[in-house]
Amino acid sequence: MSQKVLFVCTGNVCRSPMAEGFLRHMVKEAGADIEVGSAGIGAMEDMMPSRHSVTAMKEEGIDISRQRSRMLTPEMMGEYTHIFGLGTGHIDSIRSYFPEEQEKTFVLREFIADERLDLEVPDPIGGDLDEYRITRNLIKEAMPSILRFVLTGDPSKPGS
Repeated sequence: MSQKVLFVCTGNVCRSPMAEGFLRHMVKEAGADIEVGSAGIGAMEDMMPSRHSVTAMKEEGIDISRQRSRMLTPEMMGEYTHIFGLGTGHIDSIRSYFPEEQEKTFVLREFIADERLDLEVPDPIGGDLDEYRITRNLIKEAMPSILRFVLTGDPSKPGS
């Protein structure tokens, strides 16, 4: 069975589109069979990613300008094999609405976080490009652990 990864934030115009773009790029480079998507808990349908999200990702050589927002649905919850919230609040909401899907829901940074690193990826909406870059970099830092986990089921940090 092919793996299907969904990233979830609030509006699906800043954080989760960046995460989707990063993983889609990594999957293509790795030649892996993983489908990648994103959605929002409170998303309006068919919105473009925010301008600064597009710019911040372009700086990484990744184009997310064609992605469009969509609302998280029960069908998505059943369809995707791995669901990553960009913060603990997203996962808390998902688990309260879909308790039967708890085993496949994770916080994006949970495999790399330690005492010094926070699990939360801040929402940069309304901020300047530098705030989007900070958010982008927090997402980027988590991506190798996400890809490793989806491919192998191993959530451990390299070398641990």
